Amino acid sequence: MTLRSFSAALTLSMALLASLLLSSGTVYAADLVVGEGAVVTADRLNLRGGPSTGNPIVGSLTQDTAVRLLAGPVNDGWWRVTDGTCAGYVNEAWLIPSAAPDGAGSFDLDLPIPFHRQMTAVWCEPADIQSWTEYARGESLSNSYAVQQSIWNWELSHNAGYTEDQWNCSPFAAASAARQWMPDRGFNHFTNDDPMAATNLMAWLLASPQYREPSIALVWRGEHYILVRGVRATADPSVDPLAKILGVYVMDPNQGSRSWLGEDRYIPIEEWVTHHLTPVTYLTPHTGMPGDPWQDKCVTIQRDWEDDGPTTAGRLNATTESYETAGR
Repeated sequence: MTLRSFSAALTLSMALLASLLLSSGTVYAADLVVGEGAVVTADRLNLRGGPSTGNPIVGSLTQDTAVRLLAGPVNDGWWRVTDGTCAGYVNEAWLIPSAAPDGAGSFDLDLPIPFHRQMTAVWCEPADIQSWTEYARGESLSNSYAVQQSIWNWELSHNAGYTEDQWNCSPFAAASAARQWMPDRGFNHFTNDDPMAATNLMAWLLASPQYREPSIALVWRGEHYILVRGVRATADPSVDPLAKILGVYVMDPNQGSRSWLGEDRYIPIEEWVTHHLTPVTYLTPHTGMPGDPWQDKCVTIQRDWEDDGPTTAGRLNATTESYETAGR
């Protein structure tokens, strides 16, 4: 056999093998069911912070690891899975159905919020508000520069008296823009002394049937706004006051950054409250000034229990009782 004919035969064999693998994957995919289990067939399978290979790697699974299927398929065969410790997205080509693993079951809610990347280096909260608005309205605002420009312009003109250099943009401005684009509901800026207490309230707003709302969180000592879109807990945090929050799902609009978290990144709770939801400080550029209401606080933008725009003072150390007392 000549070298050319051997190469042709090898190419044909590889094509046939790929065809068989794809066919096999299709059969397996038909048997994958949300809530059930699967086993990893790859030697090492990357978990990603969203349903594509373009999303950052957040962990890995070894061959024969049993996982629970949390959601999917989306984007041509991507499933959100957990092995009971971590969670992320993998492609169905590397999964075969099996019994669900013991100990991997828990309350898991991840709202179906469309992803939009920020169109400039500073338009993180306009992108968050665009995604939130599309989720609330059930319609697209289009993936355009003009949409985020209009949100940004509103924020600059409703920045609680701060200059762009002082606050780029302030939590008050973000809450005001959320109210402007979703006028059927109220919004406010929330501050909390304790990151766990702030997270518990976000989890309650996510899980409560009367809300099912995400929150915008100011992370990394005030550097960046991201959308908190889901929660994992030992039980439903809207009905069980003893439910332990295991972690949150976040959407980070800054896709071009090296620190990009991903479209749908699961962050374990200890990492979340120690490395991400950290107190705001004016030492971070464009993040306020001494004495403003957000300094040294964990800051979020959330649905309010009143249907108005944000107040100057915002909400300090709010609890679920405030919503329940309001009868909302």
